[in-house]
Amino acid sequence: MSTPAIDPELQAILDTTTDPFLHDPHTIFASTAQFPQLRLIPDVPHDDRVTVHDHHTADGLRLRVYQPTGTGVKPLILFLHSGGFVFGRPETEEARVLRYATEVDAVVVSVDYRHAPEHPYPAAVNDAYAGLLWAVDHATELGADPHRLAIAGASAGGALAAATTLRARDTTGPTIQFQLLIYPGLDDRLTTTSAHEFTDSPVLTRFALERIWKYYVPHNTPDGYAAPARATNLTGLPPALIMVAEIDPVRDDGIAYAARLTAAGTNTELIQIPGALHGFDLMFAHTTIGQRGLATQIRALREALQP
Repeated sequence: MSTPAIDPELQAILDTTTDPFLHDPHTIFASTAQFPQLRLIPDVPHDDRVTVHDHHTADGLRLRVYQPTGTGVKPLILFLHSGGFVFGRPETEEARVLRYATEVDAVVVSVDYRHAPEHPYPAAVNDAYAGLLWAVDHATELGADPHRLAIAGASAGGALAAATTLRARDTTGPTIQFQLLIYPGLDDRLTTTSAHEFTDSPVLTRFALERIWKYYVPHNTPDGYAAPARATNLTGLPPALIMVAEIDPVRDDGIAYAARLTAAGTNTELIQIPGALHGFDLMFAHTTIGQRGLATQIRALREALQP
């Protein structure tokens, strides 16, 4: 079986950069030494159409809130950022979230959840759920409608979004209208075809995935909230869009989860982006397929929240 080709625009970037994150993820995840640098808050874009502020809960959880200008009550989106459970901040994906706020015309709450290995599972899942409860409880003061609620996340954030959706169902928590899972890493077992095929792909390798799961769940077999692919019951969940990258070791995590959601009676849209790498709409956001991926996410959120 031949390996699919990387999108030419992405390949041209790979050919002209020495960024170790793109070429050698082994060095990023081999030890925790580089994690503090990767957790620094980056420079962020600005959009005059969105008011951005941080809220700190009594438990010390930071929530970054994005409120678009304009009148009327708006939908509410909880967002969970990427970073392999070990780094990343809401600001890392601020460009994405600003587009959600302006183009969906929604209030977005992004959760600055705790990182492994210092805070292994279930810390991030607990923070994600706490963020969900806070967003719903404060929706009125944010100018948002808690009954038009979506949850979205990318990569590790996609796993947290799936876990939070499961937990909301299991605890009779807030009713989530829609879940958007972007190249989610859902399965610690790494037994899929893509996990074996793309062992040394740019951005994310099998070695990196093995380390990620070791840092996140160091001692016990993950349950269905840590690794949602292990959840035994997927009934009663909200409609979903799952977006996967073709050249990505976690590609089949998303494909398999979409199939199981469909079998359980959930309306599920699955989109695979040809030639795309993990993080294609974040690390290569300016490319044609990066823009197409973001536009598809915005379209799905609008359809779900602005019918």
